[in-house]
Amino acid sequence: MIKIPRLKRNNLREAVIHLIEEALLAGELRPGDRLVESDLAEKAGISRGPVREAIHQLVGEGVLVNIPFRGTFVARWTPQQVEEAYTLRAVLERLAVEAAMRHVTPEDIAQLQATVDEMDRCAQRGEVRALIRLDIRFHEQLYALSRHSLLQEVLARLRRRLYCLMAIDEGYDLHRDEIASDHQRIVDALKTGDAAFAAEVITAHVLVVGAEVVEQMRREAEG
Repeated sequence: MIKIPRLKRNNLREAVIHLIEEALLAGELRPGDRLVESDLAEKAGISRGPVREAIHQLVGEGVLVNIPFRGTFVARWTPQQVEEAYTLRAVLERLAVEAAMRHVTPEDIAQLQATVDEMDRCAQRGEVRALIRLDIRFHEQLYALSRHSLLQEVLARLRRRLYCLMAIDEGYDLHRDEIASDHQRIVDALKTGDAAFAAEVITAHVLVVGAEVVEQMRREAEG
């Protein structure tokens, strides 16, 4: 059983949210799966109060949905909703990169490069779950470089809604060798110091990923 160390109540809520995030990223929770408050509390070894608070927050963010008389479920997505989410993410990440270009240092770029190098190693070893987490880390590093707290908050919430899609995205496995090179292009663009060019690269990257997810969903729907 997973145990969460004794923490303040707010931190317990965040710890439960983290557990749910990890389950989404691992593919243990998929769109349409039901979450049972008592089961989560038992798994975490805590009372149901923080679990209820975490679920309430994630429902508010659109990660989960409450269906009257049925329970709480991981939100399902339509292809149109996915397309909307990724086009919005592309716009927001473009803003993040443009803001980051005003502050980025050689040390910052070196940290991003280290993440890309690790992504390449994971891809070569076929470690898909680790690759997904490194993808998230890379983009979170970019968000932090923007020094735009509200933009970071909005992007974090949007990406959390996309976690369950990332876990079932076949592209991470089928095209894993290309993922590091895609992110290398972003780092190379940052190195040029050309904000407009870097923004175009990140925008294209996000839109391509979104289009791949939408196409996969449509193929699966057709059987």
